[in-house]
Amino acid sequence: MIDKRSEQINAIKNQLNTLKDHELGELAHILSLYQDQTVSEDHPSAVPMHFLGRFLGITQNQDGTSEMKLGLQNANTYGVAQGGAIYTLADVAIGFSILQDVEEGQKVLTLELKVNFIEKGKGSRLIASPIILRRGRSTVVSECTVTDEQGNLVAKALGTFYITSSRKVREEETS
Repeated sequence: MIDKRSEQINAIKNQLNTLKDHELGELAHILSLYQDQTVSEDHPSAVPMHFLGRFLGITQNQDGTSEMKLGLQNANTYGVAQGGAIYTLADVAIGFSILQDVEEGQKVLTLELKVNFIEKGKGSRLIASPIILRRGRSTVVSECTVTDEQGNLVAKALGTFYITSSRKVREEETS
Protein backbone atom coordinates (compact mmCIF):
# COMPACT_ATOMS: atom_id res chain seq x y z
CA MET A 1 0.00 0.00 0.00
CA ILE A 2 1.30 3.46 -0.93
CA ASP A 3 1.48 5.84 2.00
CA LYS A 4 -0.15 9.28 2.01
CA ARG A 5 3.14 11.10 1.30
CA SER A 6 3.80 9.03 -1.79
CA GLU A 7 0.25 9.65 -2.98
CA GLN A 8 0.72 13.40 -2.56
CA ILE A 9 4.04 13.34 -4.42
CA ASN A 10 2.51 11.39 -7.30
CA ALA A 11 -0.44 13.79 -7.48
CA ILE A 12 1.96 16.75 -7.61
CA LYS A 13 4.02 15.09 -10.35
CA ASN A 14 0.88 14.58 -12.41
CA GLN A 15 -0.06 18.25 -11.96
CA LEU A 16 3.46 19.39 -12.90
CA ASN A 17 3.17 17.60 -16.22
CA THR A 18 0.23 19.85 -17.16
CA LEU A 19 2.05 23.16 -16.50
CA LYS A 20 3.56 25.42 -19.14
CA ASP A 21 7.26 26.34 -18.94
CA HIS A 22 6.65 29.79 -17.41
CA GLU A 23 4.30 28.25 -14.82
CA LEU A 24 7.02 25.74 -13.85
CA GLY A 25 9.41 28.67 -13.40
CA GLU A 26 6.92 30.42 -11.13
CA LEU A 27 6.41 27.27 -9.09
CA ALA A 28 10.17 26.73 -8.77
CA HIS A 29 10.46 30.29 -7.44
CA ILE A 30 7.73 29.71 -4.86
CA LEU A 31 9.33 26.42 -3.75
CA SER A 32 12.64 28.23 -3.26
CA LEU A 33 10.88 30.51 -0.76
CA TYR A 34 9.89 27.47 1.29
CA GLN A 35 13.46 26.19 1.34
CA ASP A 36 14.60 29.51 2.80
CA GLN A 37 12.10 29.21 5.67
CA THR A 38 13.56 26.38 7.70
CA VAL A 39 14.03 27.31 11.38
CA SER A 40 17.78 27.54 11.88
CA GLU A 41 19.55 25.77 14.70
CA ASP A 42 21.11 29.08 15.80
CA HIS A 43 17.63 30.60 16.25
CA PRO A 44 15.53 27.66 17.56
CA SER A 45 13.16 29.84 19.60
CA ALA A 46 11.84 31.57 16.48
CA VAL A 47 8.12 31.22 15.95
CA PRO A 48 7.58 29.39 12.66
CA MET A 49 6.31 31.58 9.82
CA HIS A 50 2.71 31.00 8.76
CA PHE A 51 1.75 29.98 5.22
CA LEU A 52 1.05 33.48 3.85
CA GLY A 53 4.30 34.83 5.26
CA ARG A 54 6.26 31.96 3.73
CA PHE A 55 4.48 32.40 0.41
CA LEU A 56 5.32 36.12 0.34
CA GLY A 57 8.98 35.46 1.20
CA ILE A 58 8.94 36.98 4.70
CA THR A 59 11.61 36.00 7.21
CA GLN A 60 12.42 37.11 10.75
CA ASN A 61 15.84 38.52 11.55
CA GLN A 62 17.53 38.14 14.90
CA ASP A 63 17.80 41.92 15.26
CA GLY A 64 13.99 42.19 15.56
CA THR A 65 13.36 43.24 11.98
CA SER A 66 11.58 41.20 9.34
CA GLU A 67 12.25 41.24 5.65
CA MET A 68 10.46 40.25 2.50
CA LYS A 69 12.22 39.07 -0.64
CA LEU A 70 10.64 40.77 -3.59
CA GLY A 71 9.64 38.70 -6.58
CA LEU A 72 6.71 37.47 -8.58
CA GLN A 73 4.98 36.19 -5.42
CA ASN A 74 4.40 39.71 -4.10
CA ALA A 75 4.62 41.97 -7.16
CA ASN A 76 1.67 43.94 -8.50
CA THR A 77 0.77 44.50 -12.16
CA TYR A 78 3.47 47.20 -12.40
CA GLY A 79 6.29 45.01 -11.06
CA VAL A 80 6.65 46.61 -7.63
CA ALA A 81 5.62 45.30 -4.21
CA GLN A 82 1.86 44.92 -3.94
CA GLY A 83 0.27 46.99 -1.15
CA GLY A 84 -1.27 43.98 0.56
CA ALA A 85 2.14 42.28 0.71
CA ILE A 86 3.67 45.38 2.32
CA TYR A 87 0.76 45.49 4.78
CA THR A 88 1.34 41.83 5.64
CA LEU A 89 5.08 42.43 6.12
CA ALA A 90 4.37 45.22 8.64
CA ASP A 91 1.71 43.11 10.40
CA VAL A 92 4.04 40.11 10.67
CA ALA A 93 6.98 42.22 11.87
CA ILE A 94 4.94 43.84 14.63
CA GLY A 95 3.27 40.56 15.62
CA PHE A 96 6.57 38.71 15.91
CA SER A 97 8.12 41.54 17.93
CA ILE A 98 5.23 41.32 20.42
CA LEU A 99 5.52 37.52 20.56
CA GLN A 100 9.03 37.88 21.99
CA ASP A 101 7.57 39.11 25.31
CA VAL A 102 4.39 37.10 25.83
CA GLU A 103 3.76 34.37 28.37
CA GLU A 104 3.47 30.75 27.32
CA GLY A 105 0.01 30.12 25.91
CA GLN A 106 -0.70 33.73 25.01
CA LYS A 107 -1.44 34.71 21.42
CA VAL A 108 -1.13 37.98 19.53
CA LEU A 109 -3.99 39.14 17.29
CA THR A 110 -4.24 42.26 15.14
CA LEU A 111 -7.09 44.56 16.19
CA GLU A 112 -6.38 47.24 13.61
CA LEU A 113 -3.55 48.26 11.33
CA LYS A 114 -3.24 51.36 9.17
CA VAL A 115 -0.54 51.67 6.52
CA ASN A 116 0.56 54.76 4.63
CA PHE A 117 2.33 53.89 1.38
CA ILE A 118 5.00 56.46 0.61
CA GLU A 119 7.23 55.11 -2.19
CA LYS A 120 7.26 52.13 -4.53
CA GLY A 121 8.54 48.95 -2.94
CA LYS A 122 11.30 47.88 -5.31
CA GLY A 123 14.69 46.21 -5.28
CA SER A 124 15.35 42.71 -4.03
CA ARG A 125 13.88 43.04 -0.52
CA LEU A 126 12.02 45.25 1.92
CA ILE A 127 12.90 45.56 5.61
CA ALA A 128 10.30 46.12 8.35
CA SER A 129 11.42 47.65 11.64
CA PRO A 130 8.74 47.54 14.37
CA ILE A 131 8.72 49.70 17.50
CA ILE A 132 6.43 49.11 20.48
CA LEU A 133 4.93 52.47 21.46
CA ARG A 134 2.89 51.25 24.44
CA ARG A 135 2.26 47.89 25.96
CA GLY A 136 -0.69 47.43 28.27
CA ARG A 137 -1.98 44.25 29.92
CA SER A 138 -3.95 43.10 26.90
CA THR A 139 -3.20 45.56 24.09
CA VAL A 140 -0.09 46.83 22.39
CA VAL A 141 0.24 49.90 20.18
CA SER A 142 3.09 49.70 17.72
CA GLU A 143 4.44 51.31 14.60
CA CYS A 144 6.52 49.83 11.84
CA THR A 145 8.75 51.44 9.26
CA VAL A 146 9.18 49.60 5.95
CA THR A 147 12.24 50.55 3.91
CA ASP A 148 14.00 49.26 0.83
CA GLU A 149 17.63 48.12 0.81
CA GLN A 150 18.87 51.69 0.33
CA GLY A 151 16.97 52.87 3.40
CA ASN A 152 14.27 54.71 1.43
CA LEU A 153 10.97 54.88 3.30
CA VAL A 154 8.39 52.72 1.51
CA ALA A 155 5.59 52.61 4.09
CA LYS A 156 4.72 53.47 7.67
CA ALA A 157 2.27 51.38 9.70
CA LEU A 158 0.49 52.03 12.99
CA GLY A 159 -1.46 49.30 14.71
CA THR A 160 -3.16 47.99 17.81
CA PHE A 161 -2.72 44.37 18.79
CA TYR A 162 -4.51 42.20 21.34
CA ILE A 163 -2.72 39.75 23.61
CA THR A 164 -4.91 36.85 24.69
CA SER A 165 -4.73 35.60 28.24
CA SER A 166 -3.40 32.13 28.72
CA ARG A 167 -5.11 29.75 31.12
CA LYS A 168 -1.91 29.59 33.20
CA VAL A 169 -1.75 33.38 33.54
CA ARG A 170 -5.45 33.60 34.51
CA GLU A 171 -5.04 30.88 37.15
CA GLU A 172 -2.08 32.76 38.70
CA GLU A 173 -4.11 35.98 38.81
CA THR A 174 -6.99 34.33 40.71
CA SER A 175 -4.87 32.54 43.31
